[in-house]
Amino acid sequence: MKKKPRFILDIVMFCVLIGGTIAVLYPFVSDVVMNFWDQQVINYYQKKANEENQEALEKEQLRLEQENQRIAKEARPGADPFSQKKPAAEQPTKDYFETHTIAILRIPKIHVELPIFDETNEAFLKRGTALLEGTSYPNGGASTHTVITGHRGLMEAKLFNDLPKLKKKNQFYIEINRRTLAYQVDQIETIEPTEIEALDIIKGKDYVTLLTCTPYGINSHRLLVRGRRIPFKAEMKKEIHKANQNKKVFNVAIIIGSILLLLLIGKLIKNKFKKRSIQN
Repeated sequence: MKKKPRFILDIVMFCVLIGGTIAVLYPFVSDVVMNFWDQQVINYYQKKANEENQEALEKEQLRLEQENQRIAKEARPGADPFSQKKPAAEQPTKDYFETHTIAILRIPKIHVELPIFDETNEAFLKRGTALLEGTSYPNGGASTHTVITGHRGLMEAKLFNDLPKLKKKNQFYIEINRRTLAYQVDQIETIEPTEIEALDIIKGKDYVTLLTCTPYGINSHRLLVRGRRIPFKAEMKKEIHKANQNKKVFNVAIIIGSILLLLLIGKLIKNKFKKRSIQN
C-alpha cells in the first residue's frame, strides 16, 4: 500500500522538476529564438540595401534629409510610445516586419543588435525597436534628433532590458542604407512620460536617444540614453564584429546547454522508473 503513494510522489516531484527547469530556461531559449528571427529581418534589410545601386541609395538619403529638415521645422515628438501605440496588423507576417525595417541598431556594450521599425506599435515593440513618430529619421545630420523606443521586461526577449547598464562615453551604432553612424552616450536621464521636451531637436546637433520604461516592472517613468554623433572609425567595426561573435557563441551555448540539461533530466527519470520496475 505504501508503494503507490511513493510512486505518485515521484511523479509529482519529476513534474515539478521538469516544470521548474522549463520555467528557468524559457527566457533564455526564447531570447535566442527571437535573436534568430531578428537576424533574418536584418539579413533581408542588408541584402536589399546591397542590391541597390549607389544612385538609388543617394536618392533615398536625400529624401530622408529633406524629410528631417521638414521635421526640424514643423514637428514635435509624438505621444509617449508605451501609453499610446498605433494598431498593428492583426497577424503580422515576416514580410510585414521586413517592409517596415528602416535601419539596424547595434549596442556592443550590452550585446544588442535589433531592427529599427518605422513606426511604434505593439507588434514592432515585441520584436525589435521602433522610431518614435515626429522625431528624425535615423539618417544623421545637423539639427536631427532620432528617438528609438524599445521594451524592457518581456519574458520572450531581452530587447532593452540592459539599457540601464550603459554609461557615458559608451557607444552605439546605426546602420542605414550601407552607412554606419556612430554615437557616443553623453546624457542619461529619467523623466515623466509627459516630459517630451527632452526629445526636442537642438539646432545644429546630431542626437539619437534610446528610450525605454523604468523602473523595471513598474514602468512609471522613461529612461533616456542620449548619444551624440561621432566619427565612425575602423576599430569600431572590429568592436561590432567581436560583440556579434560573442553573442552567437552565447546563443549556441544556451541551446546546447538546454538540450543537455533536458536529456540529463530525462535520463534521471528513466533510470528512476527502471529501478522501480526492477524492484517490483
